[in-house]
Amino acid sequence: MEQVDICHQCREEPPPYTHTQAVFEYIYPVNILIVEAKFNQNLAVLNFLGDLMGQLITIEPRPDVLIPVPLHPKRLRQRGYNQSLELAKCITKQTGIPLDYKSAQRIKNTQPQTSLANSQQRQENLKGAFQVTRNQNWQHIVLIDDVMTTGSTVKELALVFKKIGVKRVDVWCCVRR
Repeated sequence: MEQVDICHQCREEPPPYTHTQAVFEYIYPVNILIVEAKFNQNLAVLNFLGDLMGQLITIEPRPDVLIPVPLHPKRLRQRGYNQSLELAKCITKQTGIPLDYKSAQRIKNTQPQTSLANSQQRQENLKGAFQVTRNQNWQHIVLIDDVMTTGSTVKELALVFKKIGVKRVDVWCCVRR
């Protein structure tokens, strides 16, 4: 995994999450694997990528729990599974870090982020999209996502967790665009 300095945008307007780790860049062949896993119901590829995440992620400090980015129930029915949850299951199996996929919900059926032109549209699209259904008094959580482009999704979800008192939110994603 490549270490990168803090980008100009994050220095100017720090995100609500503390640290981000991406295992891969969104380049060939990983970009093809992500599309295959996400849109062609290829769970074998998703499990392969999740196993690699579990092996390559640097775990320091150790979080209290992993929280996969939730899908809206309508999108979950269409896709058949939540790709972030499937990745998180693999990471949990390898690291022993607890997984909670019930405490956060996507309550707004937003447009797919890939259909939006810029980061401002992506941020507006996600306003009010998430809620936390129960507070477990966690101090440090990690959000698991498959692809991070502008960070709008994890930013909005991190804000919801910060609002209920979580002190540290990190992000682990499979690929960064």
